[in-house]
Order: sequence, then C-alpha cells, then structure tokens
Amino acid sequence: MTTPTSLPRSIPAWIKALDDVQLPAFAGPHAKVRAALRNGELSMRQIADEIHASPVLALNFIREANRSSAGANPVDSLESALSRIGLQRAEELLARIPAREAHEIPRPLRQMVLISRHASQQANGLFAARLARLWQEIHWGSLLFLAPAWTLVAAYPQLIEQWEQRLLVRREPARRLEIELLGVPLQELCLALARHWHLPEWIVQGYRLLGGNRRLLVKALHIARDNEHPLHQQQMLDADPDLRRWLTLPSNTIVLANGLALSAHHSWGDVHALRWQRLAGLYLQVPLGELQQLVHQQAVASAQAIGPTDLWHPAQALLWPWESRFQRQQDKPTAPPSAEALARWREQCRLLLAEPSPFANVLQLTQA
Repeated sequence: MTTPTSLPRSIPAWIKALDDVQLPAFAGPHAKVRAALRNGELSMRQIADEIHASPVLALNFIREANRSSAGANPVDSLESALSRIGLQRAEELLARIPAREAHEIPRPLRQMVLISRHASQQANGLFAARLARLWQEIHWGSLLFLAPAWTLVAAYPQLIEQWEQRLLVRREPARRLEIELLGVPLQELCLALARHWHLPEWIVQGYRLLGGNRRLLVKALHIARDNEHPLHQQQMLDADPDLRRWLTLPSNTIVLANGLALSAHHSWGDVHALRWQRLAGLYLQVPLGELQQLVHQQAVASAQAIGPTDLWHPAQALLWPWESRFQRQQDKPTAPPSAEALARWREQCRLLLAEPSPFANVLQLTQA
C-alpha cells in the first residue's frame, strides 16, 4: 500500500510523477472516435462530437494541441484542438491512449470524471445560455477543471478514499490533510499541472482565483449571505467596483460550477454547499430558492445523461437521506426486520394493491 511518505512531496516531483500517467478511456467511445478519425467524409465538428462522449479523450486532444504549440494561444475547444494537431497526429495520439471496459478503470478515476461531468452540466445549465458566445469556454473549462485531480487519483487511487474518510467523515482540516498526504497544497499542485499542460486559460485563472484572491472571495461570500435582500446586495456591489468587476468575470463560472458539483457530492445541506449556492445566486442575481431549484434540475439532468452507473451521483441524494450513503459505503450491517414489521409491510402492500382501491377519494387518503 502506498503511504504518504512514499509519495512525491514537492510540486516538481509531483509534475514529474504525473506527467506521463496515461489515463484510460472507455472502450466504446474510443472505438467510435477511431472510426470517426479514419472516416474521410466527416468534418472536424462531427469528429469533435464523437470525442465529446469521453472527457479523458477530450483532455488528451486539448492538452496535446496546447503542448505542441507552446507560446501560441491555448485552444479551448475540441474542434480547435483537432484543427491544430491534424487528423493524422490525432489518430497517433488515440493509439497511445489505452481503451478499457468500465470495470477495468479504477473506480476513483471514474468517480472524479463523473463529478466533472456533473460540473459541466451545472455550468451549461446555469451560465452557458446567459453567456452564449462563451459556451465553448464554459463547457470545456468546467469539464476539464478537475483534470489534474483525474491524473492524481488514476496514479494513486487510494488517495480519494483516504480523502473522503478523513475530510468528509472525520472532518479533519483540509489544508493539514493536503500537506500530510501530498506534501503541498492541492490547489497549488492543480495550478502547476494546469500551467504545465497548457490547459485552457480559464482553468488557470480559476485556480488562481481559489489561491490568490481570497480577500475578494471572502467579501463576495459575505455579500452573498444577504440573499433575501437583492437590492442591498446590489448596493454593496456598486459601492465596491473592484469586487463587482471581479465577481462578474465570465471565467468565474467554471469555478462556481465545480464548487457546486463538489459540494453536492459531499452533501446538499452542508454549509459549503450553501456557500457555493449563495455565491452562484449572487453571480446570477437570483434568489437562493430559485438557484437551488435550478441546481437540483441540472443535477437530475446530469444523472439522466450519464445513465445507470455503480458510482455515486449527487442527484441520488435528492431521493433519500444523505447519511445513508456513508452507511452503504462502510458496509455497516443492518438488522433484519422483525416478523411484526414484515407483517405490517405485507398488510400495507395488500391494501395498496387491493381492488377496488381503498384510496379512491380524498377522505380515504387522509385516513390512511
């Protein structure tokens, strides 16, 4: 088992360890993309649409396009990436990416990619329609924002399990846990990887926001708490032009989307989720209740798009209490129902299925 002392302990060492990690892609999308690249009749847009089904493939193509032209403007869409590297190099790159069935890909990696897909859905649903000209930057920036963490958990899958248990269950301080496990702050490591891989500029700006603009972030969170008084919020923003300009930067949308997705993965009702919801509500200038409804709708849309999976999706927590998730994860044994409880259950089922129905009108329903 890998221990914290056997892991890299500095940012240069982490970059060296993670730079050559080859993320596996699902076999189905991998085969479709290979066929699309070999089909001479498809446009770049059509090929990009095939790649869109695999975030790992999208990361590889965008990263390769930006790496191969260091100093040029980073591409922020698949279509631009394909145009820059060409179809022949794209096919060569695809051949180096391992294709795996779902059960062969480490579960922590699949879980992290699911969170990124949820974040992308939140970004598209909440922000892309309002900033239509920037939808490519919003979509790909939000989807690939956590890409440095994908590589981290692919190389060291046990880290995410330790992270969840110690941070979410035992409530250990995040910064102390990062230093103990990684030797460096996680945000600084992700920023360094994003720069090294020449990821889209919005991603770099997002990590700078989390690490370098804490004063503005705290001021924005303070104003966001007063969500029930939008006029007062607007007056406070008008009184601080620097804060207003910073808050309304389009690049902040990908940070907000990932904050919403990550905090929902932990708990919809947690204080961190509430902070991100308030901040997103302040950005969009909508009441908290309306923002929460929109966020829940996007979570459901994300779960529907992903389809049946053995992974955890926050939309599931909208159906049953959050605490049941950790009970299932820890495989806590549950006592079997008593004979009396089973008898009551069978009687309720009998009544529910009876013909004619004993719940035919409002009076009968209220008596049940």
